[in-house]
Amino acid sequence: MTINLVVRPFEERDYAAIAEVFNAAWPDQAHTETALREDDDHAPQIKWGRFVAEIDHRIVGVGEYTQFEGMYHPQRFAAWVTVRPEFRSQGIGKALYRQVVAALEPHDPISILSSTREDQTAAIAWLHKLGYLEKMKYWESRLDVQAFDFAPYAGKIEAAEAAGFELKCLKELESDPEYQQKSYDLWLEARLDVPRPDAISEVGFEDYCKWVFGSSYYLPEAYFVAVDTKTGQYVAMSTLWKSDGDYLGTGLTGTRRAYRRLGLALALKLKGIRFARERGVKEIRTGNESNNRAMLSINEAMGFVKQPIWADYVLTIKEEAAMPAATLATAREES
Repeated sequence: MTINLVVRPFEERDYAAIAEVFNAAWPDQAHTETALREDDDHAPQIKWGRFVAEIDHRIVGVGEYTQFEGMYHPQRFAAWVTVRPEFRSQGIGKALYRQVVAALEPHDPISILSSTREDQTAAIAWLHKLGYLEKMKYWESRLDVQAFDFAPYAGKIEAAEAAGFELKCLKELESDPEYQQKSYDLWLEARLDVPRPDAISEVGFEDYCKWVFGSSYYLPEAYFVAVDTKTGQYVAMSTLWKSDGDYLGTGLTGTRRAYRRLGLALALKLKGIRFARERGVKEIRTGNESNNRAMLSINEAMGFVKQPIWADYVLTIKEEAAMPAATLATAREES
């Protein structure tokens, strides 16, 4: 059967239809036009593009490429192709991928990262056929908030407070004119130990504020930090974010290295679960790299249930030439 397939560049009017494609492909996740628009509000240096596949004027697939602000390199990219399940195995994904690769060529890419879930066997086979190699695995885990048992953790929050720490949400700290800077300084250190498929890159204070305080999904009542009462420094964090579904997403949970093994991250996570319980939230979702046993063990003990594992795959197009740090910084500014 011949299909009347048209692959064209993305247009502003396509957002709602693209969200429908993502919801059909990943029905256990919430995708909306609002979220897609916010995700497209990229940092200035990021190169990105998107294409849609239409059959009889109906959008049935999406192909896109982008770069990551937190792992920025001028020649490293990420790319994904998503096709509605009922339209797969008809060459639509291949046509979208060809268009994405053609659009990337002028940027002289040295690698492309993509990702999929272990239950998407056809996608994994296709990535392998294209030459992508597995780079990193990570689980999404989900907690039934209303069924959570606080009893085994009785006194954990109080113990952290008795040790000289205030456990506060950013909403409670807004009267401090430096609360945004303090939260950024904490985030800078906490993110250093987050596993990632490519090298970490600098994120400036303005971009951080845009991501966090400028996001419509920012939840200041559930962005928890531990404050050292002796210094006023923010030393640990655990954050929850709004979603377009009936769940909250977990952002970064982390502790400054000098303050670890004091139970601060656990206490803050408990604060988050209590917040969700009191507001009738059904579920909390979080993600962890497969070898991050420290955080995985905490989540497993709390009752978070692992979902099918995700994996990042990387296609190496050519070896990276040595680039001095100063040159990389210049390329970042000029991209």
